[in-house]
Amino acid sequence: MINTKNPPKDALVPASLFTIIYVIWVLLVSVNSTFIQKFDQTVISIICNRNPANIAFAKTFTNLGNTSTVVIETIILFLVLLLFKQFTYAWFTAGVMICANGFNWILKHVVQRARPSVHHLVYADGYSFPSGHSVGSAALFGILIVLTILLVKSKAWKTILITIWVLFPLLIGYTRIFLHVHYPSDVVGGWLEGITFVLIGYSFLYHFYIETEIFNKEHNLQ
Repeated sequence: MINTKNPPKDALVPASLFTIIYVIWVLLVSVNSTFIQKFDQTVISIICNRNPANIAFAKTFTNLGNTSTVVIETIILFLVLLLFKQFTYAWFTAGVMICANGFNWILKHVVQRARPSVHHLVYADGYSFPSGHSVGSAALFGILIVLTILLVKSKAWKTILITIWVLFPLLIGYTRIFLHVHYPSDVVGGWLEGITFVLIGYSFLYHFYIETEIFNKEHNLQ
């Protein structure tokens, strides 16, 4: 149930800001700007190394962001929400994931950026920008952050869960760069896209469901 004492706010403003930042980032990548080239080179020089332990971790952890894995995780979350009769949140989850990943597929084929030409440490095909692993994980764990804020009452558990949800897409994005299958700008673009769709989705959720729920509870209409 929604906590009406501290109701969540509309995300329209941050959604608009992230949309603008994302559009600018897409344009910079599309024209292969000097800024993007320097950004990629700098991050790669900091992150990438030949440490066997790091390679083993990256090869394993990156699988959590595979399309098939994210789809399964999304379906499980969707079914759990339905089981607990959180129907609106279930459709919020499905809508955001479908829109984010669908748009990512379209944008990949519009930009048509080739993957890094260095040896890939895991198999990867298709275009490079934006990183599908980063989009999917940012969207899915962004949804989990929203649901945690809305449904978890314990502040301690809320803090722990949100920290975990934030770490997952960060680590998945890191593995895509470390394994040489994406440029850092691909990963940042994926994060921006995933977050943008979560914020846009939450704005719809807020205006078409949460506001009504809060109003009804405050006026004892339920």
